[in-house]
Amino acid sequence: MPVEVLAELSRGIAKYPDLGAIGGKDWLKTVELDDLPELVAFARYKGELGGGPERNNGEAAVLAWVTANDGVAIIDEKAATYIGDENGIAVHGSIWLTIRAFKAKVIDRATAEGIVSDLMGTGMRLPVSDATALFAYAYEAGLLP
Repeated sequence: MPVEVLAELSRGIAKYPDLGAIGGKDWLKTVELDDLPELVAFARYKGELGGGPERNNGEAAVLAWVTANDGVAIIDEKAATYIGDENGIAVHGSIWLTIRAFKAKVIDRATAEGIVSDLMGTGMRLPVSDATALFAYAYEAGLLP
């Protein structure tokens, strides 16, 4: 997770206190954009996404890191997803990641539904009406066999 994403999460803690627990997860590695290709990509994506000094930095940083280092970008914001798709970057959203963790037996069904419920509780728009619809959606979308 780029430090720019961690900064965005930190700004949201006052409104959503549970965000504070994310940065301390031992499975989550924080990375800084410090290589020239990462910085150039960040400037490019930040320019495409626009916004003020604190807007879209997380999305731009994720796209930049994946561009320079390969991998999968986890982004739910539509404009950043579109830019990633246009640039040949593997981009998926939170639901994809949640279902992938379920398939890998990292989390159980109740935890997966809880994650979606928590995301929806922040006002995030997801392609499900509520958390109980997660697995039906995952089957329909081909995320589960």
